[in-house]
Amino acid sequence: MTAPALYLDQGTELDLRKVRYFLAVAAHLNFRRASEELRVAQPALSRAVKALERDLGVRLFVRGTHAVSLTEAGHALVLEGSSLLTASLAARRRVRAEGGSVATLSIGFRPGIIITPVVQRFTRRHPDVVVVAHRIEWDEQGAALLGGRVDVAWIRTPVEGTGLRVVDLFDDAEMIALPVDHPLAAMTSVTLGDLADEPMLRYDAAPVHGTGRDAAFPGVRTMEEKLEAVALGHGIALLPETAARYYQRADIVYRPVTDAPPYTVALATVAAARPRPEVEDFIAAARSLYAG
Repeated sequence: MTAPALYLDQGTELDLRKVRYFLAVAAHLNFRRASEELRVAQPALSRAVKALERDLGVRLFVRGTHAVSLTEAGHALVLEGSSLLTASLAARRRVRAEGGSVATLSIGFRPGIIITPVVQRFTRRHPDVVVVAHRIEWDEQGAALLGGRVDVAWIRTPVEGTGLRVVDLFDDAEMIALPVDHPLAAMTSVTLGDLADEPMLRYDAAPVHGTGRDAAFPGVRTMEEKLEAVALGHGIALLPETAARYYQRADIVYRPVTDAPPYTVALATVAAARPRPEVEDFIAAARSLYAG
């Protein structure tokens, strides 16, 4: 027997407004604060969440006298609900773009990569397109694209996730960030061998890079956090040359690592997405700029 199409099966439906209300309560674990953030009356918010629980046939919260906590089903819906809202936003934006009702290009950028010359070159050719830039961190390069948050993103390879089309732009040499009083700061350049016994800071969820030894300093996710840890003497850190030029500070010096392979700066899009002319023109503008 052929399964019914999803749009005919009312049992598959989820009210996104209720999901949005649920996520606000889950973020605050407090109905009053969530209602203030949403600008919705607290009784209406409570009714919407209870209705969502009835729709799903599960309890999402344990409601105590003074506290609210998530059930296992609630934890699961936090992940699923966030993905639903992201996909809904992406679908809305893409459909409106295809229909010509709005001309917007959402661009993701990584800290340290200066995107202004490419954006200016693109907007001179497309003055009717509004370019919106979103900062993305190293661990969300693929997700920002695949989740529909951005149309095209500046990335540094390697990038996790499949389904991306990657257009290489230029090499980005590897540097080492050192406190100004570090012994290696006296050298004009270093090698990987010079770093073999050094405590190396890395992002918490990043793969082990095999250089030096791991510094015992948790909680590092952004470039700013990493460099602050270097300045405070918790370790040293590898980073791209573009970031080193961007993050100049008096308490840190940068030295090239002569035998380390470079990063690659690239533009990425979703491979399966229907190519938008604006996206292709933006990539062409970047390639022409870096070609000289």
